[in-house]
Amino acid sequence: RERRGRRAAPPRRRTRNLLLAFVILVGAVVSAGLLAEAVSEPPRDWDGRMHWSAQARYIRLEGSVLPLAVTRGQWFINHPRYPVLMPVAQVAVLEAVGAGEDESPFRAVYAAFFPALLLLLYDGARRWSGWLPAAVAVAAACGLRFLTFFADGGAMSTYSDLPLGCFYGAAVILLLRSRTTAADGVAAGLFLGAAALTKNEGTILAAAALLAGALPLVYLWRGRRRGRQRLLWKGARLLAAAALFVAVLAFFVFWRAGIPNRQDENYEGYVHLGSLWPEAVTRLPSFAGQILASTFLTWDHWTGFWWVYVLVLVAGRGMLVGRRAVLSRSLALAALAPLCVGWGAYSVSEGPGWLIKVTWERFLVQGTVPLLLIFALALGELLRRAPIPVKLARLSQ
Repeated sequence: RERRGRRAAPPRRRTRNLLLAFVILVGAVVSAGLLAEAVSEPPRDWDGRMHWSAQARYIRLEGSVLPLAVTRGQWFINHPRYPVLMPVAQVAVLEAVGAGEDESPFRAVYAAFFPALLLLLYDGARRWSGWLPAAVAVAAACGLRFLTFFADGGAMSTYSDLPLGCFYGAAVILLLRSRTTAADGVAAGLFLGAAALTKNEGTILAAAALLAGALPLVYLWRGRRRGRQRLLWKGARLLAAAALFVAVLAFFVFWRAGIPNRQDENYEGYVHLGSLWPEAVTRLPSFAGQILASTFLTWDHWTGFWWVYVLVLVAGRGMLVGRRAVLSRSLALAALAPLCVGWGAYSVSEGPGWLIKVTWERFLVQGTVPLLLIFALALGELLRRAPIPVKLARLSQ
């Protein structure tokens, strides 16, 4: 009887293992579908064909990240000063497999970012809210069509928004985790640098991630002596990440210096505090309705997820107080950063309607990791406080 008791797993553990196995199966099936589509079809999205893959062709042809077509101003090139980390990744894949000019095995790289996103999400959510909210968040990500099988921004496309969301989310998790090691700061700095080299707004998001990582330090500084001892280690981690990010950013600025800009919106040229105020407030009613419609009314893109998101957030608002308050506020800052970037662009744009239509949901993709981590925190708080059976509450831990 004693041997039989040792072999048999407790009911609680068996239930957890079954649910986790189901979520893993769903994630594996979706990821396999994305990979199968990626290796069998050429890219069909606009940005992938007209910009990122075109940049990769120039780089591969000359074996340089400064090809003549980009550095000579007489050539008609769209966004020549855009970061080229993902085009370089395309070239690496093409060279590794010896692909021809019309072959596109590099699409597998973009599809691989989706299972990476699921692993990041589960790791952070499991650490902070328990395995059940983490599993629900992962299952929700698998069911979001815009994030997976949508050709203009999801994992099936060759847009750079999902890679940026993975780099950004990984850095946020590393900067906010309670366990502090030297490797965390180095890895976070590398991810922040990768974000800056993926898209223009990656630099802003990297700064937001550092700010989110600095927010817990303020609370530690106001704490007791034990908290101030932890402050030194967390501060060292943040400084290491910031130093690496600044080094990568300096390299990026040096690279851009030799490229004449053309066929580009040049947002950094006229987006400043004077141009955003008061337009960021006065113009908000003119495009707020379209933003809400793109978020809550596009059933074929988001399958009603944002309605559930808001309800869970309201029901689990207790995460904003207590031991998870600092973490929740830091994640909220990180989640709002991509949306604020979009808000600023729409505030100075001459035609925000068209710009919202093609970019707003992609900003949501960039902030997917912190947005879903907040969802998991709220769901965990709801499971702990709601009048549900005791067994279910214990199961979520």
